[in-house]
Amino acid sequence: MPQSNQRYSHSGSKGHALLLSVLFVLSFSACSNDIEKVRFFDQKSLPAQTIKEASMHHSTSGKVQMVMSTPLVQKYITPDKRTIYPEGLHVNFLNPDGSNRAYLWALRAEELTDNNMVQAHDSVVIIDYENGDTVYLKNLTWNRGEGRMYSNELIRAVNGQRLTYGDGFESDDQFTNPQIFHQRGTIEWSETQDEQQD
Repeated sequence: MPQSNQRYSHSGSKGHALLLSVLFVLSFSACSNDIEKVRFFDQKSLPAQTIKEASMHHSTSGKVQMVMSTPLVQKYITPDKRTIYPEGLHVNFLNPDGSNRAYLWALRAEELTDNNMVQAHDSVVIIDYENGDTVYLKNLTWNRGEGRMYSNELIRAVNGQRLTYGDGFESDDQFTNPQIFHQRGTIEWSETQDEQQD
């Protein structure tokens, strides 16, 4: 009987060891698959190119018309070609003589390379030096191919002591004819009125 028990016990150890080996191989295979999945998704989520403190000049006939600058540029190629400006975008639009025509700033922006569309998000500000308007928007679409900017959301425009609200905005990217749609009211005030109220 003792010998029989020893044989059984020894056989059980072999079976246990075999079972552990199979489980180890399966778990290692599963871990390998998980690692490959993580690598695959990491490659898709990481930018193909990163540029810091970038400045881009756009010129026509040798004259600079626009200067774009940003602290950080991230270019992606998957799942689609796009450029992200996660730390803000600054754009200076220039007159032919080099003077400032307008200025655009956005807290965040994204450019779809294939259709040349820029989506500016979060606290967009446009300063029109020619007309004296400062326009505040939440989001702005800039079709660079057509040279057109527009927004269908609530906007606020300040010009000196005049405040105007509207439900949309459109302009060419040279700001020759900016328009505020569905103006819902204009408020004017003066410093003397403010002083009297104080």
